[in-house]
Amino acid sequence: MLTALQLLNVLLPLGYLLAVLAYLVVFLDSPDWARKVATPLTMGVVAAHLAYLILCTLVFQHVPVANAWESFTFVAFAMVVVYLALEWRWKDKATGVFLLVPVLSFQILSSAFVTHTREVAEILKSPLFGVHVATALVGYVAFSVAAVYGTMYILLYRELKKHRVGLIFRRLPTLETLSRLNMGAIILGWVGLTLAGVLGVVWAESLTSSGMLQGNFYADPKFLLTLVIWALYGATLGGRFLLKWPNRQLAYLSLVAFFLMVGTSLAVNLVLPSFHQFS
Repeated sequence: MLTALQLLNVLLPLGYLLAVLAYLVVFLDSPDWARKVATPLTMGVVAAHLAYLILCTLVFQHVPVANAWESFTFVAFAMVVVYLALEWRWKDKATGVFLLVPVLSFQILSSAFVTHTREVAEILKSPLFGVHVATALVGYVAFSVAAVYGTMYILLYRELKKHRVGLIFRRLPTLETLSRLNMGAIILGWVGLTLAGVLGVVWAESLTSSGMLQGNFYADPKFLLTLVIWALYGATLGGRFLLKWPNRQLAYLSLVAFFLMVGTSLAVNLVLPSFHQFS
């Protein structure tokens, strides 16, 4: 299995590179052959990526999110899955290249520097921990995808207001489609973060009862700041579906929430003490 892992570690960046090139052709020229090839090709790479993650879990006895380089490959996987889900829902391939480039970048970094080991903290071997972190990463990645679509919406809106639409903007989807992609990504992210929060509470309670967790989990800065992010994105969804806020306002709000998410994550990881720092 180690040989298979090493082979997949090399092949995944190559597969994503081919996917990027296919979606680039779709964006620049959109010939029929490229539109027919891009999605099946990417789905094939995703299937190989899933096999890689499963093999890593079986061989090293923990979900591959125990260090930064392992997490990078999971981020790449989550981002391409989120993109494919949105493409399938809204039948639009024009933005694929913008999402596949960061996927390729994350996978190249992971493939180049990852070091797998069975020697990780016992707390990281818990299946509940793996699912908790995986759903949290899916949530954060989906919010990042939403920020990409929110940025596209705002830039295209400004170009249209100036009656000056360049070549790149002419190839983007309509404002309405970009807004739907933005909201679709936020829905996926909010569901992912909700599941991560619920699983995190269950996991923390089990650790507390077993004596492996000291202190009050509910006062943990990471937990509290995650609740703020969850509430802000929840308010965005409420504004869209209940209050019928304008699409432009929602695009700006998704960017505000994204930068707040990045800022709070940096604060927790670099400044604030947190139960989520396992080292």
